[in-house]
Amino acid sequence: MPARITSPAPRDVWRAVHRSDPDAVASQAPEWMDCLALRGYTDASRLYELPDGRRLVLPLAARSVAGFPVSAESWPYGWGYGGLLVDGGGPTEADCRLVLDDLQGRPAVLRGVVPLPRNGSLWSGAASAQVRRVAYTSQVVDLDGGFDAVWTRYKRQARNSVRKAEKFELDIRREDGIAAGGPDGRGVRIFAELYAMSVDRWAIQRGQPLRVARLLAARRDRTGQMAAAAAALGERCVVWSVCRDGQPIAVNVVLQSGQHGVGWMCAMDQDLARTTLATYLLHSLAIEDACREGMRWFHMGESDTGSGAEHFKGYFGATSVEYEALRFERLPLSRTEAGLRAIYGAVSARRSARRERRASSGSSA
Repeated sequence: MPARITSPAPRDVWRAVHRSDPDAVASQAPEWMDCLALRGYTDASRLYELPDGRRLVLPLAARSVAGFPVSAESWPYGWGYGGLLVDGGGPTEADCRLVLDDLQGRPAVLRGVVPLPRNGSLWSGAASAQVRRVAYTSQVVDLDGGFDAVWTRYKRQARNSVRKAEKFELDIRREDGIAAGGPDGRGVRIFAELYAMSVDRWAIQRGQPLRVARLLAARRDRTGQMAAAAAALGERCVVWSVCRDGQPIAVNVVLQSGQHGVGWMCAMDQDLARTTLATYLLHSLAIEDACREGMRWFHMGESDTGSGAEHFKGYFGATSVEYEALRFERLPLSRTEAGLRAIYGAVSARRSARRERRASSGSSA
């Protein structure tokens, strides 16, 4: 017999399945969907009731334009991990195939799943030839044995940097999501300040006009996204911030649920972070906190293979996990995105080369 499907999934069932799944992450909670609703998405979550009595919930956010279904994703880019919640845990490849077959029949132009990296092989094995696969590499820290054991698995660079950072007079604060955005909190405010600095820094590095970069950043509104998620998740969202003499250095936003801590967003003053080594200390404190809360895995986010970011995360004992986001497309969206990135990269490289030539000519003169 086929599964019985209810959409959107009843919230009481969604919450119950989330609580019972040991691999559930905070971004799969129904409150996360509420944040997406504030950004123009509609709850399209799906409850699958199987003949054997098991219940599966797929968090799913849909977007339409003038009534035309544009997307149905779990989750949209930048919103963390989606994928299946399973009553009692343990999704199977057959479960993933059921969901993918269901998604393939949805009317939206784009339908997709970004699974938890550790479950990625199940989803990839279930995917048909019609699925477009987008490869990612995530860095994950194994918290087995508690923080004392994890500390021994840090590389010497990380341990030494944490010890050096502790010698600076740093003001470090841990706030839950409600406090971080409250009148006496500082996490959201500092994130907004540091993220704005980062937007300008990235624009200069890319040779992008500041006005364009700021307009795009305002449209994405990462600060609003972070503030909404922090308020919705409360204690499941932990905001770490560090200042020195009142000057913000860095902010890390960590989502906590069950066995998983997920580093979601961060921002920093690059020069101060380099001087004080504060980011080493902040990451280590977040990992220690996850150990204290009884978590089994700490996800440090995605980085390109061989990049400086992947190298940095490796200092904390993180190992790379390759997985795939899976997409059904009625239009060649992935190819278009890849082409635009290639064009933008080539333009940025030419601009950087011109700046270097001008700088070189000026120093020669």
